Amino acid sequence: MSRKLSSIFYGWWIVTASFFLLVFAGGTALYGFTAFFNPISEEMGFSSALTSLGFSLRSMEGGVIQPAIGFLIERVGIRNCILAGLAIEALGLFLLSRLTGIPTFYIGFILLSIGYTLSAGIPEYTAVANWFRKRRGLALGLTTAGFGFSGIMTPIFILMIHSVGWRSTLLILCPAILIICVPLTFVLRTRPESYGMRPDGAKPLVESPKESGTVNGQKNVAGLTDEQGFTIKQCMAKRTFWLLMLYSFFTQFSGSAIQVLEMPHLINAGISEDLAALTMVGITVGSVTGRLGFSWLGDIYSKKKLLIIAAIMQAIGVFIFAKISSPWMIIPFLLIYSPGYGAPIPLIPAIQADYFGTKAFASVRGLVSIGTALSGIIGPLFAGWLFDRSHTYSTAFIIYAVLATVAVPVMMMATVTRDNSPTKIGQILD
Repeated sequence: MSRKLSSIFYGWWIVTASFFLLVFAGGTALYGFTAFFNPISEEMGFSSALTSLGFSLRSMEGGVIQPAIGFLIERVGIRNCILAGLAIEALGLFLLSRLTGIPTFYIGFILLSIGYTLSAGIPEYTAVANWFRKRRGLALGLTTAGFGFSGIMTPIFILMIHSVGWRSTLLILCPAILIICVPLTFVLRTRPESYGMRPDGAKPLVESPKESGTVNGQKNVAGLTDEQGFTIKQCMAKRTFWLLMLYSFFTQFSGSAIQVLEMPHLINAGISEDLAALTMVGITVGSVTGRLGFSWLGDIYSKKKLLIIAAIMQAIGVFIFAKISSPWMIIPFLLIYSPGYGAPIPLIPAIQADYFGTKAFASVRGLVSIGTALSGIIGPLFAGWLFDRSHTYSTAFIIYAVLATVAVPVMMMATVTRDNSPTKIGQILD
C-alpha cells in the first residue's frame, strides 16, 4: 500500500488537501452563512438591507485585499498566507458569536472576510495551477469541488442552531476551523520545481550549473525555471484580462445574492425552512457537476465556449429562481443553475493560466477577482434594499438574470489561441 501511495504524483495530494480546505472554508464563511441570516436579523432586529450589508462587507473587504493577496503569496508563500487567514477567520467567527450590535456585526464580517480571502481560493488555485499543465482543468475542477460540497454544512448548521443557538454554533466553529484546516495546510507546496519535480509528474530534467537557481525564493532542485508567461504588467495590457474581469462581474451578481439570500427568498416565497436548506445543498452539490464536468471538457474543448454556455445556464436558472412559488420549481432551477454556476469557478483560473502562464498567476487571479468582489458587494445589498421596499426578492433576481446574459457577448469578444501550451503563450493576440 505504501508503495502505491508513494507512486502517486504529489500534485494530487495538493488537490486533495485543497479540496477539504475549501469544503470547510465554503461552509463556514460562504454558503453555510445563509443559515444564520434570519436568526441574526430576527434576534438583533436588523432590517434585510442592514443584514445584507454585513454580507456585502465580506465581499467588499475581499475586493480590497484580493489584489494584494496575489503579491503576498509570491513573497511569503502559500502556506503562511493560509495560516494567517485561518487565525483571522477564527477571530471573526468569535466576534460574531459575541454580537451586540451593528458595529460588532460589521467588524466581525470584515475579519471573517479577510481571513477567508487569505486562506481560501487564490492560494489553493495557485498551488494546483503550478503543479499541473496538461491536466490543469481537471485538477482545478476537483479542487473547486470542495466549495460545491461545502453546501452540505448548511443543514448541519440549521440543526446546530436549533439545538444550541446561532451564537454557540459560531463559537464552536472557532476551534474547529483551526483543528481541521491547519494540518491540511502543511500538505500544500508552491511549485514542483522546488522539490525536484515537474508539473503533471513529468520526468525531471538533469540539473546543470547554468540551470540551477531558485524559484520564488526556494531552491530550484530540478534546475528548472518558472513556466513561461506574462508579467502582471503585460497581462493587464491584454484585452482578455479585462474581459475575464467583466465576465466575473456580470455572472457573480446572482451567485453572491443566492449565497446570502437563498433561504430568506425561498421562505418568503412559501417554501419550508427544511426544504430551503436542502436547496442550498442542492445548489452547491449540483454545482460539482459543473465544476468537474466543464473542467474536464475544458481540457478537450474551447474553455471560451464553455464559459458562454455557463453564463446562459446561469441566466435561465436565476430567472426560474426569481419566479419560484412552489416546491416543484426548485428542480428545474437546480438542474439548470447549479452546473452553470459551478462551471466558471475552475474554468476562469484554468483559462487564465492557459492565456497568461503561471509566472504571475496569483497576482492576476487577485486582480481578476475584483470583478467578482464588486458584484458580491452590490448583489446582496441591492436585493436586501429592494426587499425592504417591496417585500420580495424576485425583482432583484430577475435583474441579475439579465446581467448574466451580458456576460455572453463579453466572453465572445475574448480573443484566444487554440494552442495554449506554455511555449505558445507569447503568440496570444488581443
